[in-house]
Amino acid sequence: MSETVIPESRTYRHLKCKTETTISGQPFEVMSNPLSDMASTWCSQCEGQFPLSEYEWADTNEKVLDYYARYSANASELQRFLCSRKCMLILAAFGFVLGAIGGWFLFRGDAMWLKVGMPIVCGGFGAFGGLAIYISALCGPITRKVCGVEDTRTLT
Repeated sequence: MSETVIPESRTYRHLKCKTETTISGQPFEVMSNPLSDMASTWCSQCEGQFPLSEYEWADTNEKVLDYYARYSANASELQRFLCSRKCMLILAAFGFVLGAIGGWFLFRGDAMWLKVGMPIVCGGFGAFGGLAIYISALCGPITRKVCGVEDTRTLT
């Protein structure tokens, strides 16, 4: 069984200045995902952020927004929302509130510093849990279903 090779980077071109910029790491993971609600990216020549409408992939000459539209055409509005930053922030905030409430109940009979500090700590764990749900239970499976790949960095 052959394994798909996951690229470490990809190069895009700013249409205004024709300069190519190579993206890698977590920013590449986000930009390669057609369901991310990324709106702009960096140009290394202009040294600024510009809308994605001003960029194309250097290897295919396809505009980045056309790439997004092609791969996300089958996504419903609900799926788009569930993969958005807004949903991510809502889940993190909800997790924080639940964790903080749980922390307060667990430590309500203890010393004042525990009554104050532990809800914050537990809230942090709750926010982390909300982010974990976002990544593993929502965004990941939805992206795999809509785009048909395990890792969107393999899309071209």
